Amino acid sequence: MKSFTSRAFLPINTDLFNNPKYQELSCDAMVLYSLYSQRKEVSTFHSQTGNDTFTDSEGIFIYFSNDEAAKILRMSVRKISTLRSQLIDCGLISVIRHGLKNFKIYVNTPETTPAETDLVLPWANFDFEKPIKSVPANSASTKSQKLPINQSNNNQTKLLLSRESNESVSQNQSNTLVTPKKSEKDVLNELSLDSIVTRLKDTFSLPVVSRLKVLANNSYTKLKWFSDTIFKAKSQVTKKLLSNDKWLYNPASQEATLFESNDLLKRGLESALLQIAEIVYKGKEKVQNEAKFIYVYLRNFMANAVKQYLIDNYELTEDDEIELNVLLSF
Repeated sequence: MKSFTSRAFLPINTDLFNNPKYQELSCDAMVLYSLYSQRKEVSTFHSQTGNDTFTDSEGIFIYFSNDEAAKILRMSVRKISTLRSQLIDCGLISVIRHGLKNFKIYVNTPETTPAETDLVLPWANFDFEKPIKSVPANSASTKSQKLPINQSNNNQTKLLLSRESNESVSQNQSNTLVTPKKSEKDVLNELSLDSIVTRLKDTFSLPVVSRLKVLANNSYTKLKWFSDTIFKAKSQVTKKLLSNDKWLYNPASQEATLFESNDLLKRGLESALLQIAEIVYKGKEKVQNEAKFIYVYLRNFMANAVKQYLIDNYELTEDDEIELNVLLSF
């Protein structure tokens, strides 16, 4: 079975298929990520042998131009640039300019798939190097006719995949994977989740939607609460801004308070959700009122994002900035 792990193959991390965070990631982007990841192994090798050419204070990096990737993947340079942006948005890579033409690319490990996720690749991480004792099918026990799947790196439930064989199998034996039948309640919850996720994708970025699903633990009720809380917080910030005559009739107010036009709101929301999760669920001190804390945190984040957008994009006087700071303070 050595061919399965041969360097002639370009491996793709199965979390890119299984983790809902990456569900909108195209297959082309996955292949580009795999190229980056494999190149990182070369940089890692150099680092381990004492060559720090591809290591800095941020960690191990690679040089991989869009032209080079385009030639390998037989795509246009413009297409590679688009795919690279997808990987940046998903947090799979970060890119820093180095000199006039070069870019350092830091390749990050994909986030492990949440334990409660229904896997699209349930046979992931099977160790094909492990020798399997040959047992005739007509005399083998039920246990020996099942091929256990290694537990994945996110501690998901072990599954059993029926062993495919050229040997004869009795009529009473089945080669299909038996999955538990979902209850009507589970099915309805999934449909409801899909419905709200579809709506959220029209406004938020994919990473934000994925963070919300994890925070809500794939619960429709919790996901809807998070969604309502975000829009409620944004509504209060908008109302506060428009309470001032200067901004009430100013077109800039519309731009600054919309996720579609204010990139600080859209991109910054993922970071805000991560910080909320760290404070509420991983913090040393217990938050007494989680709902109130989350709402206040989101409202303050959005107020700062709206204020910064106006400062960055419009010529405001020093007095204007002071007035804006006072107006958007809670």
